[in-house]
Amino acid sequence: MHRMGWKRWIAAAGCALALAACGKEGGQAQGPVVLKVNERSYTAADLEREITQELRRAPREMQQLLTSKDGQKQFLDRLVRRELLLQEAEKRKIGERPEVADQVTALRRDLMLRAILQEEVSAKIAVEDKDAQEYFRTHPEEFSGESVRARHILVKTEEEAKQILERLTKKEPFEELARTLSKDSGTASKGGDLEYFRREEMLPEFGKAAFALKPGELSGVVKTPFGYHIIKLVDRKKGQPATYEQVKDQLRRRLMDERQNQRFQDWIKGLEAAAQITRDESLLPVGKPMLPTPDPSGAPAGNGKGGGKT
Repeated sequence: MHRMGWKRWIAAAGCALALAACGKEGGQAQGPVVLKVNERSYTAADLEREITQELRRAPREMQQLLTSKDGQKQFLDRLVRRELLLQEAEKRKIGERPEVADQVTALRRDLMLRAILQEEVSAKIAVEDKDAQEYFRTHPEEFSGESVRARHILVKTEEEAKQILERLTKKEPFEELARTLSKDSGTASKGGDLEYFRREEMLPEFGKAAFALKPGELSGVVKTPFGYHIIKLVDRKKGQPATYEQVKDQLRRRLMDERQNQRFQDWIKGLEAAAQITRDESLLPVGKPMLPTPDPSGAPAGNGKGGGKT
């Protein structure tokens, strides 16, 4: 392992905050002490917990090293430096500074959310190979290799989308409305043209709506996380059907995502139903939240084809 420079220590500090303090004050350690830094002691059990946490974050090529004596000797070097930094921070009462305390509170909240979602969603959902095989067998159209070319108009509200759909049914040109009204900066100037895509390249709700159309047909209003879409199918092309072996991993991930999302929706609705919730939206917007600093690279979000491609 290379020595960790100060910038990497800053990046690693966030991970260190997530760990429970394993070190014990002098005289309180249980078991043989492997490391002592001033009054802070680490027993073999403490070190094992620290290494276990590190293994969860380490890249695969580093994991084997962390189980060896040489790797753990290097880990002790890093642990010494981390402990010295933490002790110095304690002397300066940095943890009492508001900006630090706020971040610690936010991190604790995020860790609690992650833990309860793991317990109530991830741990309760499984997708077996037989589940993926059954889905593949019963949905052959999704793996046909077919691609379509479509145009779309993206707006923020359902009401806007309904108004545009009404104008389209009165034969106003789709391309012109896309250029003037669509919020998708990547396709608006091209009349909403998404070019050719396969079903799996799109968000499920978008792909399902697009592939249900015949050339020249319009969809209804389609909602995705990007907003509200109206889709016009331009063309369809046949392709080479995929085999189960080609798609099984992707399919299992997709089914897992869908089932976990459904589990979450059902569970959170139950919590909402049992809770007492009041809202006063007349008070919105509140304050003057600080906007994030723009990305100096100017890199666009997504892949520039804002129709929902994944």
